[in-house]
Amino acid sequence: MKPLFVVNASMNKTLQFFDYEQCFWHYADLIAHIRQAKIQGEVIVAKPVFLLTIIDAVDGDIVSDNNFQLNDWIEERYNNLMKQYTRASHFDVPTGIDKPFWHLESDGFWHLAYPGNLRPKVATPSKHWLKENVRYASLDEELWILLQNKTWRTKLRDFIVEQKLL
Repeated sequence: MKPLFVVNASMNKTLQFFDYEQCFWHYADLIAHIRQAKIQGEVIVAKPVFLLTIIDAVDGDIVSDNNFQLNDWIEERYNNLMKQYTRASHFDVPTGIDKPFWHLESDGFWHLAYPGNLRPKVATPSKHWLKENVRYASLDEELWILLQNKTWRTKLRDFIVEQKLL
């Protein structure tokens, strides 16, 4: 899905020729079907929590372009949300941010940019490796545009909470 007309979409600006509802339902469907691990019958909520972190970073003007890096704000927000959404967990240690930052790429709308052809040699690289070797991560451009509008950003955040975390 591509917008018919693109301008610089700043916070809360609505693009006239962009179908926000269609875009919302497209990404809601993708998010509803993200792969989540189960350990001892418990669904791991790291990816939905990470998505909330990304939405909160956009909402709080922590990021101003479609360029996300593992930084202190992102990691602290993620850890706080993990504590909130894993209160009933049987596990003492919540999933670290490196797991969803890395594994969300397999769901098709989160993209990691590496210098050159560099790729890790392990299934899940460490947080240190990701900080050192991933230049940035980005969302599909259409999802990024959707998140620039507060109404749709809030709607997507609510969808994630209701469908993946409650």
